[in-house]
Amino acid sequence: MLIGHYAPALLLHRVRPTVKLWQLFVAAQLVDFAWALCVLAGIEHVRIVPGFTAANDLDLWDMPYTHSLASTVAWALLSFIGWRALHKEPTRTGDAAVFSLVVASHFLLDSLVHAGDLPLLAAQGPKLGLGLWKDKTLALAVETALFAGAAHGWWKPRAGSGGARAAGGALVGLTVLAAVSFYIPTPPTPAAMAATGLVTWAGCAALASWIERKAT
Repeated sequence: MLIGHYAPALLLHRVRPTVKLWQLFVAAQLVDFAWALCVLAGIEHVRIVPGFTAANDLDLWDMPYTHSLASTVAWALLSFIGWRALHKEPTRTGDAAVFSLVVASHFLLDSLVHAGDLPLLAAQGPKLGLGLWKDKTLALAVETALFAGAAHGWWKPRAGSGGARAAGGALVGLTVLAAVSFYIPTPPTPAAMAATGLVTWAGCAALASWIERKAT
């Protein structure tokens, strides 16, 4: 899942606007940021296998430090502790809780689409995943609907702002990207896949900052 991961960020930003939208976009993909860095460092591993699932070519066979249930809980707890340590605002505890919830949502959403490759504890133990990626049409529909619904829910209260149209256009663009991403060729190597991911997720966070400013 790519753009669909931002659905919790948009929904929880309505609950906690004291956290910037771009920060919640980073939280939504924090696990994937860590995964890409681990792949580049040779700590975790992925194979590019054409036709591995109908939706993509990624054999994500080794990612216990970033995508296991236990590690995701750890990333969320560390995010909560780190936010409270770095911020002094009276709202910091609630802000930290929302940020960490978005981090934790990554495993839940991944479990919908991944094909049985999400470890509970370690790479060699039991793994989870409902496997929607095995059906491209269904996976595309679920991810696009998740993001589109959350984006509309975030944008609607801001429809009267001066930059609402531009912000809405950007959100529509991200919705289109959610669908188009299922047809973009997979990068040829794990390193290229990781680097492409880092650029994409950073770009989405930057776009979220622009969207929030426009719609305020």
